[in-house]
Amino acid sequence: MNKERAKQISNKIKEALSLIGEQENIKISIDGVSFTSTSINLRISGTDNLNPVEFNRTMTLMSKRYGFTQNIIGMEFTCSNGDFVIDSFAPKNRKYPILATRKIDGAKFKFPPKNILKYLGGDSIINRNANLKNLLD
Repeated sequence: MNKERAKQISNKIKEALSLIGEQENIKISIDGVSFTSTSINLRISGTDNLNPVEFNRTMTLMSKRYGFTQNIIGMEFTCSNGDFVIDSFAPKNRKYPILATRKIDGAKFKFPPKNILKYLGGDSIINRNANLKNLLD
């Protein structure tokens, strides 16, 4: 098994899983792909495709759980590792429950809530940016 073959196999699996995802109304993704000379390992995860109103309500509740005044999913911030977009929450991870993707390469990172609050500029800035966005929409 080489890198090219592992990539080819994972792409075929992604195509097959996308059909299942459409049928079951879930988003299925392959995150961790590793291989040796004789095997390939894939990490497959799936998330429920909630309707937008329910998703927003759920993410707002999760954001409040971690001390934010509103939904922080989709917000962008900059730190020493680069520019990030907040993707989701990992409630089982108590120390680093906020997941974000680095814009430049798509790498996933975990952050503690206090750092995210600092990177976003504090609650007053978060609220001001959200209110401006609502006015512009």
